[in-house]
Amino acid sequence: MTDETLNMGFSIRRGRLIGAALIATTVPPMVGAQQPKVSSAEQRRAGSAAPSLMQLGRATGLSAGYLVRVCASSGMFAYRIDTSTGRATRSYNVLRHAGAIYALAMWNRSHPDRNAVDAMARATAFLRANYIGMDARPNTLVVWSQPGTTTSDASLGAAGLGLVALAAMEHARPGTVPLADMQSLGRFIAYLQKADGSFYSKYRPEGGPDGDWESLYYPGEAALGLVSLYETDHSRQWLVFAGKALSYLAKSRAGAQQLPADHWVLIATAKFLPHYAQSGCPASRVELLTHAAHICRSILREQGTSPDARLDGGFDRAGRTTPTATRLEGLLAGSEFLPDDASGLRSQIEAAVNRGIAFLLRAQIPSGPYAGGVPMATIPTVRPAPRASDIRIDYVQHALCAWLSYEKFLVRSAQQFPRATR
Repeated sequence: MTDETLNMGFSIRRGRLIGAALIATTVPPMVGAQQPKVSSAEQRRAGSAAPSLMQLGRATGLSAGYLVRVCASSGMFAYRIDTSTGRATRSYNVLRHAGAIYALAMWNRSHPDRNAVDAMARATAFLRANYIGMDARPNTLVVWSQPGTTTSDASLGAAGLGLVALAAMEHARPGTVPLADMQSLGRFIAYLQKADGSFYSKYRPEGGPDGDWESLYYPGEAALGLVSLYETDHSRQWLVFAGKALSYLAKSRAGAQQLPADHWVLIATAKFLPHYAQSGCPASRVELLTHAAHICRSILREQGTSPDARLDGGFDRAGRTTPTATRLEGLLAGSEFLPDDASGLRSQIEAAVNRGIAFLLRAQIPSGPYAGGVPMATIPTVRPAPRASDIRIDYVQHALCAWLSYEKFLVRSAQQFPRATR
């Protein structure tokens, strides 16, 4: 699909997302590619220093502001922008739309911001009006992949993050989202869960659950949504479903040498564990902790060193920002509950996130029309592949969530070790 110049005001016409001019100004890409090269020794010295709360405060404020700005009056986000032309793509992804609401909610919880809540409200209304609709089965809502239809497919991940977004909106502004709607979406997630706790990743209205494809991230997103729903209505059934999901992942992955970088399951585990005693989870707490620690160790092995200063601290050889941001989200979620044992895992996590957060801070666009945006990568890519300077809302979402999680990490560290932390 070709890119088209779009307006900040978007509309839905004949079931398709269409827009008019977003940004008429042509600007050069603003990415970390202009960073000077430094020696490996200088990189290591720079990487060992933790970014400060002041740096984080500026970065999080800029990126939250970016998401607010690109959320149109209709509630639709400017999904992807080519910063070299100012054009925004016509394509859209409802799962990442829900993720942007999640990031704004996370920002608002630690830095109350009426503008962010207003943007969340617009985006939530857009989500409910255009993507969430009734299924043929009674009392069940579905997040459809295409707007204005009940015939497209639906994914477990969109339902999970959609539920997270709705619960976050209701927490930020009570009375915005009917509880019955969230419970209906919870029933859809439960419907996609198999007896062993695993899930179908896709649903097709004409054929029901589709087992032809399995997503790595959807089960963690679904578990996170279910716990968010439990924290809203306090109905134990949602915890039971979430516990079965996390138990299946922990037990089915036990004994594997290397686990995938499943950051969503680490985030879901952090949210689930405070409610563990009420969940009836088939896996023991030790099994859940062992699973989480194994994922963290697997992630840590992915962070390499590079003679190129632009890549130092990243988790991707091509300098992509989101693989680093998501892994940092997972590691920081794990740091909330993993014990400080003799293995030294927590200190390894701390060293890794210090470098990784610094990498993301260098990648953020600090000023200009795209201030707060986070580009796809810190080094150039070749067309027709996505360009390094492109900004997509999930690039910003994941970086913002990683920075906010790191901010909490620094605050916890300061409370635990007040003399050692400045």
